[in-house]
Amino acid sequence: MSFEDPVTTSSTKALWQNARYRRLFVARTISNVGNGIAPIALAFGVLDIPGATPTSLSIVLAAQAVPLVLVLPFGGVLADRLGRARVIAVTDLILSAFVMVSAVLFLTDTATVALLALLGAIAGCLNALWWPAFAGLVPDVVEEEHLQPANAFVSVAANGGLILGNAIGGLLVAFVGSGWAIAVDSISFLVAGLLVFSFRDASPPHVSGEGLLGDLSHGWKVFVSYRWAVVIVASFSFIVMVWRGSEEVMGPVLAREIYGGAAGWAIVLGAQSVGLLVGAVAATRVHIGRPLVFGMVGMLVMPIWLTMLAFELPLIWVAAGSFAVGLVLELFFVLWTTTLQQNVPREALSRVSSYDAMGSLMFGPIGLALAGPLIAGVGSQAAFLIAAAVATVATLSALLSRSVRQLRAQPSH
Repeated sequence: MSFEDPVTTSSTKALWQNARYRRLFVARTISNVGNGIAPIALAFGVLDIPGATPTSLSIVLAAQAVPLVLVLPFGGVLADRLGRARVIAVTDLILSAFVMVSAVLFLTDTATVALLALLGAIAGCLNALWWPAFAGLVPDVVEEEHLQPANAFVSVAANGGLILGNAIGGLLVAFVGSGWAIAVDSISFLVAGLLVFSFRDASPPHVSGEGLLGDLSHGWKVFVSYRWAVVIVASFSFIVMVWRGSEEVMGPVLAREIYGGAAGWAIVLGAQSVGLLVGAVAATRVHIGRPLVFGMVGMLVMPIWLTMLAFELPLIWVAAGSFAVGLVLELFFVLWTTTLQQNVPREALSRVSSYDAMGSLMFGPIGLALAGPLIAGVGSQAAFLIAAAVATVATLSALLSRSVRQLRAQPSH
């Protein structure tokens, strides 16, 4: 690792003189305010439904996660064919409407697990269209020599929004309820969608001449041709499984018992968001020769944090562990995104990114579905220790791959 500062004065100036990039930066800030609010608002909103249990929360979250995974490859094809900015803008605008429906259900005390699961499934499909489109958007907006700083600054915007959103979410849920918090989330998607729609022509469609299945097949062949990508994605499928189950289900349940409910869990998630922000800022300043090795060694922070939760350490220590998780996650995310953008052909980038996302997230629904019954069946300590063990094995397994250890970053500009 070296502090060669890939963000030179000229590259920073070039980014901020780019009107499309400025609007993308603002859009990510605003939408992630909503994304920071949503987990707290939804988790405690569901748990407050009469008769709801931890398993109820698992059902609602898994209902969103399953279609997300299944639809992702098609999202990659559509993003490459229709233009990434256009797909992002339209999905944000449509998603805003469905999130507002959820808000109204909570505000009118008509929310049920079944209705929220249905709306979650629709949101999952829309997110599956958004995700691969966004992975390929930055190269459409900025020059290639500015990719790492551009990705990093967008992550700074996103994580700054998350920090603000976590704080707002905890306060709104505590003082006015989940319904109003989710309504604010809806508005954030609306504003972000309009901003991206204003530069929808930045992403030219890529017409391959193939049919839908042909595009899917070609994207898969490109993806599996990079062994290091397959190994990292396989590792993250298990890491994400335990992370989502722990953070979105088991964590809120533990927080209700130990850490003061929504306010306490907002502190934990807020600390993670600060870590994400610090990691993004760090990514603007460093050049790491072996980004995948660096990232996977850093991911060993995850099982340490899960062990802290298992033993119900004081809130300040759990928040510190959450900060560390956020820092290494975001630094690795920026390095990973840049690695894909520098190595994968531009015309196939969204399709490859869709398989990356699908593989990384494919066990997330399992983690969400099992988390509630697991914590009810074996208790919180055993559940978190099981999660920590799975994360450890998954992380160390990736480091055994020669392709991961040998991949080097392109020289910084």
